[in-house]
Amino acid sequence: KMLRELEQTWGQFAFEYDEHPRTKTPLLRASEELIETLEDNQVNLQNLLTSKYIAYFLEHVSSWQKKLATTDSVLEIWFEVQRTWSHLESIFIGSEDIRNQLPDDSKRFDTIDVDFKEIMRSAKETPNVVLATNKAGLHEQLEDIQARLSLCEKALQEYLETKRLAFPRFYFISSSDLLDILSNGNQPLKVAKQLDKLFQSVCNLKMSETNEKMA
Repeated sequence: KMLRELEQTWGQFAFEYDEHPRTKTPLLRASEELIETLEDNQVNLQNLLTSKYIAYFLEHVSSWQKKLATTDSVLEIWFEVQRTWSHLESIFIGSEDIRNQLPDDSKRFDTIDVDFKEIMRSAKETPNVVLATNKAGLHEQLEDIQARLSLCEKALQEYLETKRLAFPRFYFISSSDLLDILSNGNQPLKVAKQLDKLFQSVCNLKMSETNEKMA
């Protein structure tokens, strides 16, 4: 009975998606129901393996155990890759400053971007969660993307560190705020909104029509 319910449940479990705001790329939605069902079913299968009547169903139970274990491990790295890609996409593709300062890593991210979007396109074509996550080579693909994303993250942090060493007050602000300042360096009105985080006694700048500082 339990195996029939398992097949029925996962036969109709499909991914839900959100849309990346900048690129409209489909992104996996973190469904609590999906995660809870996955965890519960893995526990149930493990308990079933201890049954004295398991011999007749052993192959079937082991098959489902392997499928759901793969789904679990693939989803874990998939969500991590998706989070990192979403964070870095606007930096390495949307920021001309970063593309100029980190050309090699920007090119690396360009290839990551193509590979990640292809994975998401393929996922949309296979909506079933178990079928999509058990595709041959998917886990290895995600691991490869994750490793390349780590290189981009490392290069970005090293670049930001050089800016903080040159101007220590940048240590007072987050990396996202610092990136905002650097990418808008020639637009003082946009940079001005970060001033209160850098200088305690300054909250804004008054600009003339030519954008020169007045006071």
